[in-house]
Amino acid sequence: MAETEFDLFTLPNGIRCIHRRSSGPVAHVALTIGAGTRDEAEEQHGVAHLVEHLMFKGTARRSAYRVNSLLENSGGELNAFTTKEETVIHATLLRSELTKGVDLLADMAFRSRFDSRELDKEREVIIDEINSYRDSPAELIFDEFEELLFAGSPLGRNILGTPRNLRRATREQLVDYVRGHYRPEEIVFSASAQMSHRRFRAVCERYLGGIPTSDRPKKGGRTAPERQPLFQLGKHKKTYQTHCLIGGYGYDSQDERRVLLAFLIHLLGGPFSVSRLNMQLRERYGLTYNVEAGYVPYGDSGVYTIYLGCDKDNLGRSIGLVQSELRKLREVKLTTTQLARAKKQFIGQLILGSENVENLMLGIAKSVLVYNTFDSTAEIAAKIEAITAGELQETAREIFAEENQYSLIYN
Repeated sequence: MAETEFDLFTLPNGIRCIHRRSSGPVAHVALTIGAGTRDEAEEQHGVAHLVEHLMFKGTARRSAYRVNSLLENSGGELNAFTTKEETVIHATLLRSELTKGVDLLADMAFRSRFDSRELDKEREVIIDEINSYRDSPAELIFDEFEELLFAGSPLGRNILGTPRNLRRATREQLVDYVRGHYRPEEIVFSASAQMSHRRFRAVCERYLGGIPTSDRPKKGGRTAPERQPLFQLGKHKKTYQTHCLIGGYGYDSQDERRVLLAFLIHLLGGPFSVSRLNMQLRERYGLTYNVEAGYVPYGDSGVYTIYLGCDKDNLGRSIGLVQSELRKLREVKLTTTQLARAKKQFIGQLILGSENVENLMLGIAKSVLVYNTFDSTAEIAAKIEAITAGELQETAREIFAEENQYSLIYN
């Protein structure tokens, strides 16, 4: 009997593993850890991202050079990133180097040295990264908007931390964070590789099965952020262009309506030239070079955003056009033709995106982490096909309501 494409299983220590059986010589592997910046204590702000950096600076078994060269010497790539709710270490490598890759990722996550000299260097590297963001208002505005929208909650803190906290961070804080949050039951190992499911299970058991369960009490649950009063703020920045962010609260990752909001955001300002906002602000009136919409669901909240950069003289008209498009979605149902065209486009983007195997596996890993399962591309497409114009209008009325249109402007 032929093997299925995917195999999902759990090791005795609680690590969940997902394997996609591929046919090529390239493999993709990742450890997705359910801990991010919102899990930091206030005095630890910046530690989660600092841990990510230090994982590349040596382990109990490997020097920093060995960590970075083990896969690269064979043409592979090793990387990591931190979000507000996850930390991910991932690699693209030759199939023949797979066991090395699995061993390396486990080594980095659980046996990093956190050398004090490397810590001193990396804190300065990250402070330089923070300063570079200050020179990029198109990126900074997103962080500041979430700080305001989620004020008083760890979810509102930016990922990089603050120079003050980074300079005060200690090796003990890093070790304590890892011991408290890098728990096997909150880790997913994902891989796309040319090997049988049986062989892949044996690899996981060998390199991941020996990781002990945490001896620390389970971390406390995340607290949902409180809804903030409506704000429309303007801040003076020394920039040529005016930057505007309009947005508000969206559905959390447990809400089934998240697919409806994702659909609307894609229709409104997704990454294609015929999105409604691009057609109005750029193609029709030439008011801006860049306008985009986004939606991020968190475990207990969410945020939608509409960003545009323009000449200050065009700001009022640009905002008026954005609000006009939001009002149309609230007041007018999509026609049968409009809905069918939007579905075809959304599903097409989904299918094309699934060809990027690395991103596909990272998405599947996050789904397994959050829901303990994942939908196939066909299952997701079926959910999209089932969307009705009435459901979309109801979602638009709730999410794009005027009382949920917060704004931050740099001018």
